[in-house]
Amino acid sequence: MSIFLPPSFNYNLPSAGVFFIGLAGGADSGKETLCKVLIERLQKSQVVDSSKALLLHLHDFYRELTDEDRVRVASGLYNFDHPDAFDWDLLAEVMDDAKEGKLTRIPKFDFSTKRRSYEMRSSHVESPSVVLLEGILVLYSQKIRDLLNMKLFIDVDDDVRLANRVARKVAEPNPDTTDHILTEYVRFVKPAFDDFVQPSKKWADIIIPRGAENETAIELITSHAADLLGRQQLSNSTRPSRMNSSTGLLGMSNTGSNTSSACPSPRPVSRVSAVHSEAGSRSSMPSSPVPRKDVLSDSTDSLYKPVPE
Repeated sequence: MSIFLPPSFNYNLPSAGVFFIGLAGGADSGKETLCKVLIERLQKSQVVDSSKALLLHLHDFYRELTDEDRVRVASGLYNFDHPDAFDWDLLAEVMDDAKEGKLTRIPKFDFSTKRRSYEMRSSHVESPSVVLLEGILVLYSQKIRDLLNMKLFIDVDDDVRLANRVARKVAEPNPDTTDHILTEYVRFVKPAFDDFVQPSKKWADIIIPRGAENETAIELITSHAADLLGRQQLSNSTRPSRMNSSTGLLGMSNTGSNTSSACPSPRPVSRVSAVHSEAGSRSSMPSSPVPRKDVLSDSTDSLYKPVPE
């Protein structure tokens, strides 16, 4: 069985020579694990060198905390899952630097001190060919979505994510109590997922149930990304997507011998029910700019507002 997708589902080769993949999903859904699997598969495809794949974490782009913020953190009242907790301008700047091949400094957020430092990158990763960005709100900001070539959303059951969170928190060097973990989840994590993370799924090109366990989804994503990158290396210019817009079939139409020789059609992928595309409904939806709200408000109601339509 071949994969049929709506005609509006369309990728273009990245003109800047950098392929950006964004992966969003709920907290503790296995986003980082899936990104590492994708990087490994892309490297095995031999179109991505091990030194040219870069993984960025949204949680490293928390904004600098003020003195008032730190008081809130100490009291357990600061919401790290709210969109206002992130420095979106800095993230866009780092992605623009990666696109231009001048990436030298990447922020690193220290959760023990709640302070941001910068990692100095060596020259061999200053010009990555693939950049993966993972985080709960990767698809929330239009500014960031516009920089992504492929947008993914990992869909994992709420109970599984909560179980993963408890297991991770109690295994840390300074473990939290179960009561503290559940209180934090109910007060911040779950409402933020319902109001911000889950609605951002509508912007995803591909939704991945079960995460890194979904071999069919991983095969589809890596083969498509590798094909785009391989054709870009051959042509060194922007080419039409391998999506046949007239039929919605994943694969290039054989319009000429030169095209077919440089861009072989991918083999069909079976069991496609494991991967869902929402791009057809996404095309008519308006953008959702990041709203400004008071992340420090004492009122829980003021922290959580639906994603603007």
